[in-house]
Amino acid sequence: MAAFGLFLLLSAAALASGHLQQVVQESLDLRPPNIKQVLQQEQVLEVPPDILVGGAMAPSSNPPVWGTALDGFPPAWPMAAAVNRHCRDPPTLPPPLLLPPNAFAHLRRQAAALAALRPRLNDCCRHHSPLPCARRAWTDVLDGFCTDEFGVKTRQFHCCRRHGPARRRCFAQETPAPTWDPVPAWDRNVAWDLVSEPPFPPGEPTATNFGNICGLRELRPGPPGPGGRSGPRVRLRVRLEREYGRCCRNESLSCAHSAWLKGLNRFCREESAVKTAQHRCCQRGGPKARGRCFAAAAPHPEYDRELHNVSLARPGPALLRSLCGPTRLFTQSRPVPELLGAMTAACCPLPPEDRGACAREQLSQGIATLCATPEDAWRDPQGCCSWEEPERRRCFDNAYLSQVTLGAALPPPAPGYEE
Repeated sequence: MAAFGLFLLLSAAALASGHLQQVVQESLDLRPPNIKQVLQQEQVLEVPPDILVGGAMAPSSNPPVWGTALDGFPPAWPMAAAVNRHCRDPPTLPPPLLLPPNAFAHLRRQAAALAALRPRLNDCCRHHSPLPCARRAWTDVLDGFCTDEFGVKTRQFHCCRRHGPARRRCFAQETPAPTWDPVPAWDRNVAWDLVSEPPFPPGEPTATNFGNICGLRELRPGPPGPGGRSGPRVRLRVRLEREYGRCCRNESLSCAHSAWLKGLNRFCREESAVKTAQHRCCQRGGPKARGRCFAAAAPHPEYDRELHNVSLARPGPALLRSLCGPTRLFTQSRPVPELLGAMTAACCPLPPEDRGACAREQLSQGIATLCATPEDAWRDPQGCCSWEEPERRRCFDNAYLSQVTLGAALPPPAPGYEE
């Protein structure tokens, strides 16, 4: 009887073990039956690597984490050295990018823009002027991207809410690599003295200077390059410009003012940690007193150091050095935008010694073209086209080209400078 009871007990245990094994086996297969079908339906998008900057996206064993922008978007503003490198050795395509099929439409639009730019750049390599062609392609593709962005009801890429040159500057500023090259190889002695510090201290953000803080931000120096100067002042400037970028995107003056105060307080803490003499404003008691002291000491309280009035009448190497760097034109009355645009597009890719003659030729051709257009296309309010040369050119110089307001990262020659 005891043996029979033991037999029943062992049989029950075996049955329970078999049931448990079945439960464990079933619990290991939890993938829904349609997951394979979903993966097969994912759209394959070809996304070029940083189209003009170079580099490739390394494969990762970890699942991707999708954010607001693809790696490599927006593409870098075309630079002469990068365009030449692209034409000489086009980058290889990365592996296909797999995106979930039912979401991330904003990333699909970015991928489509990157894919559309690549053949345009390849076509520009066969063009007699690859750099202007590449810049037109870059502008056209991103304008098309913005058109697609406004075709949906989701939040648009923030640069698309701007127009014209402001939109181009915004996209160029979003790229992680330097987006301009006044001269090849970043010669600091010729292009931009990245080692020197901007004026210190920075002015207090106010309602009157907030437009300059945001509108001229891309013209102020970025982080110093390798071997550049470091220290509390440089770190303050880098942090503050980064915070200003966030505040400008939100159009928030209070954000900028808070960033300024916090940045200066941190600067004073860093100054106190070293044994050198502190800035006199850091020795004032309380954040408000320090803020008033720094605001009064700012050499450019209106953030207008990059604003200049120049004459385009006789462009020479020194002026073109400035015009071929990052600029923002504020004089928008015709014919200044057309003449300046034609001059920089044709002449900036040339060696510095050839730019002056090119610019003078472009101005002459542009004036002749304007004067040949019908009157309803441009009314010539100063009546310069009614004159014959050389009076016509003299009229253009004095009436239209002598007082042009622009922002420039590289300062132009002082007024009265003869080239």
